[in-house]
Amino acid sequence: MSDAIESSTPFDDVRELALREAAPDEACREKVHQALLGMGREGDFGKLGEAAGWLAGWQKRYPPRIENATLAIFAGSHGVTSGEGSVSLSSDENTKTRVEDLRAGRAPLSAIATANEANIRVFELALEKPTTDFTGGAAMSERECAATIAYGFEALEGKPDLLALGVLGAGIGTAAAAVACALYGGTPEYWVRPGPSTPKDISAARIDAVNAGLTRHRGHLEDPLEALRCLGGRELAACVGAILAARIQSVPVVLDGFATTIAAGIAHALNPHAVDHILAAHVTRRPAHQAALDRLDLNPLLPLEFNTGGGMGSVAAIGLLRTACAPFLAEPASAKS
Repeated sequence: MSDAIESSTPFDDVRELALREAAPDEACREKVHQALLGMGREGDFGKLGEAAGWLAGWQKRYPPRIENATLAIFAGSHGVTSGEGSVSLSSDENTKTRVEDLRAGRAPLSAIATANEANIRVFELALEKPTTDFTGGAAMSERECAATIAYGFEALEGKPDLLALGVLGAGIGTAAAAVACALYGGTPEYWVRPGPSTPKDISAARIDAVNAGLTRHRGHLEDPLEALRCLGGRELAACVGAILAARIQSVPVVLDGFATTIAAGIAHALNPHAVDHILAAHVTRRPAHQAALDRLDLNPLLPLEFNTGGGMGSVAAIGLLRTACAPFLAEPASAKS
């Protein structure tokens, strides 16, 4: 018995959670399909019809509806931003300001969340203590990474019936690109590919950092959780936790930008079925985002062409999903007159 206890690691519980059985209610999904056929021809409602069936299946109820949506924002800081050459257009001070604005309701995202009747929950992940610069050492210890994954479960407090994800923090894109290289192979140049607003010198610094990180941690990156620990950040770890916990609790999840998609990629690498409850809200102007969505076979609701994530796309998708639910919740206005 003592040998078994000693051989366990902090990641064992994460792996067990990822492999746990969970499935949508196919009867509820089929009810949506049949109802849609009664409203028109096959496919008339396109992606919204598919989204309604997805919601009903994972909420395990018919009709599908959104009564308690949560937008969870995980904010982190990265040691890689302190290395030679700037890898970020932002800073830790800017992250703190954005967190304060969100909590005070001053941010544009706050107004969008209000318009879409979503509760914002902001999780500040030790902003005063950046992760270790992954070019020189592992970003997190195994214990810290596992604990942060577990902390992501907090996003499910309040029992939301839909969870939208977003991340904030300087260096997140670089960390996510490094993890993508570990998960999918390819060159840093491929996964760093930025949107049109990123200066060339910053892109070059990101590529150098990712190359250095991959070299530093060679031999430790075949395991997706080790890749997260060595190259990722706390916000990615928390998103992984939220994704895994939501599946077990049958809460559908909406992804935002590149980083949240890579977090889903980690869950997918642990178990391909661990992302069945996930929908991609949109695709940004960052080519690497589309590449990551392709790896997960996720078809985004909209090409909103945002330059970044930050929760804008995932919270905007809540409004679309409410539209998808509308035909099942009320009779058309003409039928009431």
